[in-house]
Amino acid sequence: MTSTSAPSRRAIASASEVLDSGARAIPAGAPTGSPVRRPARFPGASPTPPASADGAAPRALWVGADPALQELVRDHATAVGIELLDTAGDAAVRCLVTDDVALGGDTAPAAPGRLPLLVVTSQTDVPRALWERALAAGARAVLALPDGSEELLSQLTELARPRAASTVIAVAGGCGGAGTSSFAARLAAAARPSGPVVLIDADPLGGGLDLLVEGTDASGISWEDAAGLGPDDGVALRDGLPQIDEIGLLGSRAQLGPEPPALSRVLSALTPLGGTVVVDLADALVPVAAEHADHLLLVVPASDHAVRAAARRLRTWRLPDAITQVVVRRRGPLTPAEVADDLALPLAASFRDGPRGAVPLLDVRRRGADRAARRLLQRLLAESRS
Repeated sequence: MTSTSAPSRRAIASASEVLDSGARAIPAGAPTGSPVRRPARFPGASPTPPASADGAAPRALWVGADPALQELVRDHATAVGIELLDTAGDAAVRCLVTDDVALGGDTAPAAPGRLPLLVVTSQTDVPRALWERALAAGARAVLALPDGSEELLSQLTELARPRAASTVIAVAGGCGGAGTSSFAARLAAAARPSGPVVLIDADPLGGGLDLLVEGTDASGISWEDAAGLGPDDGVALRDGLPQIDEIGLLGSRAQLGPEPPALSRVLSALTPLGGTVVVDLADALVPVAAEHADHLLLVVPASDHAVRAAARRLRTWRLPDAITQVVVRRRGPLTPAEVADDLALPLAASFRDGPRGAVPLLDVRRRGADRAARRLLQRLLAESRS
């Protein structure tokens, strides 16, 4: 592989440090030896490209080294209404695009957690070394061109879209048995006064959220039906979900939950509709949901064992710091502040377990975990609207 020059690598690092947005890491376990790509969620060019806040077309920044690939990316960007810049200057850009040459040097990769990064290559088969470098740099996709042309159009179109109208709150556990599902249900209950609410059980093995909220008899769309929906089917999906006390619940009937592409498509379809989407996540799907989430809450019991487990998961997930906060379940000797300090995350809330027999979502209490969920939800919605 050709080595990159130092200026090319510095350009990537500098752009990542100065320009602020939400980079997402490629999910762990992506196949090696072939292009890393997600199924196209929005195929084709955007007929009405969204404008930036200053009225100009959305912009992307090229920080690669191969002129031929740059022109090919420029053609794709133009097709979806994006202006591809060689230097950012004072312009606000939506993403960075680089190539395998610029990622082929021996210098440290750009730090993740900033602008979304796309990596393109002219190699038909992406080598493992390039995939590993892209993962370390926080890239959201590695695309072999021209075969990956449709996926590049899809990625650029999604990045150019205006900020979603819905507030998407992802809830994950720092360890097994953290209480993630019950807190997600309480957040959904707290969101009812603010508009439509969808609660998603995102566990590939079937999380049983419907059992937790006593919604097993409700009829409507489940993951078996939703997996094939497209990006324009959000209204039909939300209207067809079983309703549990005025909240749409997306779960599974056959004890099998979503695969990563299905979760991504569903979130893409729901986010433009307004209201609140709360996602109860299995750890395997956290990186996928992070691409769509406005807020990601990590529920961690107040014990040393739970904190160590949460730290391991955070290293695996490589989440953007800007959206991730910790919610402390006050079961253990540590204080909420100590848990937050140990994980180097902002403390979003803390709560004590509710009384035995209380059903999250249905049995809403004035105090305890329900009160913590209400206060947190109000703050998160205010932050999303600001």
